[in-house]
Amino acid sequence: MSTSEVDRLARRSGFVFLGEVVQTNASALELIEATKETAIVRVERVLQAPADLGAEQGSEVTVRLRSPAKKGQRAVFFTMGWASGESLAVQELGRQGPPVPDDLGKQIGDAVRKDEIAELRRRVKVADAVVVAEVAETRPLGGKEVPPSSEHDPQWRTAIVVVSSGEKGDMKEGQRVEFAYPSSDDVMWFRAPKPQKGDRAVFLLHRRQLEERDVQMHAIVDPVDMQPAERLDDIRRAI
Repeated sequence: MSTSEVDRLARRSGFVFLGEVVQTNASALELIEATKETAIVRVERVLQAPADLGAEQGSEVTVRLRSPAKKGQRAVFFTMGWASGESLAVQELGRQGPPVPDDLGKQIGDAVRKDEIAELRRRVKVADAVVVAEVAETRPLGGKEVPPSSEHDPQWRTAIVVVSSGEKGDMKEGQRVEFAYPSSDDVMWFRAPKPQKGDRAVFLLHRRQLEERDVQMHAIVDPVDMQPAERLDDIRRAI
């Protein structure tokens, strides 16, 4: 696989790992039907993954294959999220068989970081407000829990934060600000930021119509919309 192809796949993938096919025509996730296109793959080494993905070395994931695989085959799988439950299911975007280059992890990391910086700059540019703030509390949107209305319902909650620095927009130090975030772990939303009480971070707030609740308010939905406070200098340069 060429360097450019690895870069392209790394940018599209949410989860890249070295793994071994342990069972074909199989699924480790009850809601995913086992077919000739699905296989259970044991993770040997994680090369790229969100911090809260829950797939670690030794875990088994269900992979929807792009091309046939054999039991015992080892390869680097470039994948994106599909479903989650008692385990993880992913869709394969590409595959690189052994031998695995020693610097493949670094190459993937470099490609992803370049994309992350570009995406951060883009999100900062379109954000309605950027604040450094601490989360005072979180609660269900509207004050009470509402059962999911569909399979991919984001299950909106709100975070109330106390602003320590307004970097973009008209929010001031000491102001209490409320914004929405998806609390669902559904495949559409599992990478969305999920702030907790006491978190101090830089929040990129975007005005959004929450169609499930028929309300418009600030929200964070993209993985880059909540950044460590230590990245403030990078964000100020983007502003």
